[in-house]
Amino acid sequence: MDATRAMIHPVPPLWLRQGAYGFIYWLAFLLVLEPGNLMRASEMGAHLGLSHEAVRMLGAALIGAATTPAMLLLGDRFPVRGQHRLRNLLFQVLGIGGFALGLILLSCLLAAWGFSHAWLPTLGEIYWQVADNWLLLVYALIAQAAVAHLLTTWRRSGGEAPSVLASTAARPLSHVTTKVRGRQVQVALDRVDWLETQGNYLALHAGDTTYLIRQTITAFEAQLDPRQFVRVHRRAMVSLHGIRDLKPLTNGDAELRLRTGQVVRVSRSYRKQLAAGIEQIKVTADSSRSF
Repeated sequence: MDATRAMIHPVPPLWLRQGAYGFIYWLAFLLVLEPGNLMRASEMGAHLGLSHEAVRMLGAALIGAATTPAMLLLGDRFPVRGQHRLRNLLFQVLGIGGFALGLILLSCLLAAWGFSHAWLPTLGEIYWQVADNWLLLVYALIAQAAVAHLLTTWRRSGGEAPSVLASTAARPLSHVTTKVRGRQVQVALDRVDWLETQGNYLALHAGDTTYLIRQTITAFEAQLDPRQFVRVHRRAMVSLHGIRDLKPLTNGDAELRLRTGQVVRVSRSYRKQLAAGIEQIKVTADSSRSF
């Protein structure tokens, strides 16, 4: 039903939905700060025109919205869990700090073009903007990343917003819709042996056929049945029903061989999760035979 509905009412691209969430977030953030800006300007004897402020806030919200896909990609690329969580946390902190600085520089440049009629902002303007707003933007970006991750787990239209756990447990995804040679097709997930990230796409391997969907692996994992698929690497998941054997390696990682003959690398930070999934499959199989 969900796949058929998606074919009748095409879903906007993921980056566009993420950008829309980001625009709403940043516009709300700027509206909260606006009374304080007006008060400070009044105390300094300046008058901020309505049209000037509207253009400034809309422009700033659009710039902030552009960071939403990048922030989600940063969180997916460096998840704060597993063996490398401290290193990944450092990368996220550096990334957020860099995003905040980049937003300030871009806003200064656009302000110089739009309001000061100059090619470049002065060093003094950049300094005061960094001193006044950098830490505030860091906090805002951290909150944006958390809100955006929650919003991108919404899989149902019509205002329904289940949590990640409730969505996965109650109605896990069974089909996906993708394009093959310009034609939309439905792919049953019980045909998929394993999946991996390929740039901004997920590659779903079903036998000798590979299907590409525009999705992050973290957001897609939240929609799957954990009794069917398990994460084995930050860039890969496998079907528990397609596993043939597991070969441990000396560095703590492992090699997983599927029934199709494909070998998938298993990161040691995901080995416990894989072992729990395999054990669950064995328990289910034993229960079925007992009846």
